[in-house]
Amino acid sequence: MRKLLFILSVCLAFVSCQDKPKTVHISGELKNFANEFMMNKYSPTGLLLKEGEKIKLDGQNRIDITFELDEPTYYRLGRNLLYLSPGDRVELFCDMNKPEAASFSGDAFEECEYLKSKPFPKGGSYLTQGGNMLKDNPTKKAIRERVAEKVKIRQKELAALENVSKKFRKMEEGRILFDAANSLMSYGFYAAYMARIPQEEMKKFADEATAFFKEDIDMYCANGGDADYLNVDTYLSVAERCIEILGEENVDQEVLDFGKAYSLSMQLGFNGPVASVLQEKNNCLEQIKTQAYLDAIKKAFAKYDLIMPGQMADDINMKNRAGEVVNLSDYKGKIVVIDVWATWCGPCKAESPYFEKLAEKYKDDSSLKFVSISIDSNVKVWEKYLAKHEKVSEQLICNRTEFEKYLLQGVPRFMIIGKKGEIIDVFAPAPSKPELEEIIVQQLG
Repeated sequence: MRKLLFILSVCLAFVSCQDKPKTVHISGELKNFANEFMMNKYSPTGLLLKEGEKIKLDGQNRIDITFELDEPTYYRLGRNLLYLSPGDRVELFCDMNKPEAASFSGDAFEECEYLKSKPFPKGGSYLTQGGNMLKDNPTKKAIRERVAEKVKIRQKELAALENVSKKFRKMEEGRILFDAANSLMSYGFYAAYMARIPQEEMKKFADEATAFFKEDIDMYCANGGDADYLNVDTYLSVAERCIEILGEENVDQEVLDFGKAYSLSMQLGFNGPVASVLQEKNNCLEQIKTQAYLDAIKKAFAKYDLIMPGQMADDINMKNRAGEVVNLSDYKGKIVVIDVWATWCGPCKAESPYFEKLAEKYKDDSSLKFVSISIDSNVKVWEKYLAKHEKVSEQLICNRTEFEKYLLQGVPRFMIIGKKGEIIDVFAPAPSKPELEEIIVQQLG
């Protein structure tokens, strides 16, 4: 009888696991978001393949989506980070401009509420969380103490969570320490900028500051050899330092492999499959041992087959300054030189004068069209910027998702489309380099 009950309990457990839903359902309201955007998946393979879920708001700025999920995963929704598990049902409110104002109910409530106050690695982590830690010109010793206090506060908040998994707690414990290391590693450049130290002296100042904090940084990175931390965004900012401190022999092979794969992914995203990137791909395929990353690399490169020279360009739906719809296909019969940019992008603004100079030079050539396409989510910000900056090129704006098939990873990005709508180069050189005009001249014949 006992044997029968044991077999029955095992069968029921198996059926229960089989029946566990593999979907996530999210509904709620989003404020100050674009009408259409990607909710990025923050996992190692998700980062390599630029994976995520496309979000499209209804007329009331609400979302209602369901998608497949195999294991607990972080997702970035605007400036908020979510931690979702298979079977979760989440109701939320998120404001793109105020991540701390987000609210959550349903499954994943504790995790998402906790994450809404996480610092931003690109913002110097604790240096700018809840205000600027440097505004009163503190000494380096004071910075060390303030960062240590931030760590204690965050650890106390994490310890207060009652219904989170061991893995979530582990990853967040790591995040707290990695944010501390990132804060101290970022201090030099932030302090130099605030002190208006000349650019040519910034690196020396930053290096001296990092040397001052060396023991603290090493302490915060001491447990950074675990592959689970690849799911934590801050870890990417300090992973190289962790490997340096621990030695490759004390770091998970997956961490070492991800570093190579991620570097290749970034090169591919910004430069396309050019010769140097293809050579790096071959090197990675020989060196990487983690099968999931080998598969991801092959899959990532395969995505570029449809945007190679000679392929027909996917149409792009845009609007001009008058609010009229303009499509890329409207320019058939002309060579179209495109600058993809945004008002918040410093490098975009630096390249713009060179692009406009070319537009001015060829403005009388009816077979050639220079087009600047902004991916700003706020049309009014774009209009205000253009009101203060005179442009020769035609000014258009569209949702960033319009460039999904062009695998847009960042801006600025320059593209050339031929007269028949065929791709000449969707990873064209920047206008500050002579190679862009050389391609244009060659196409003009």
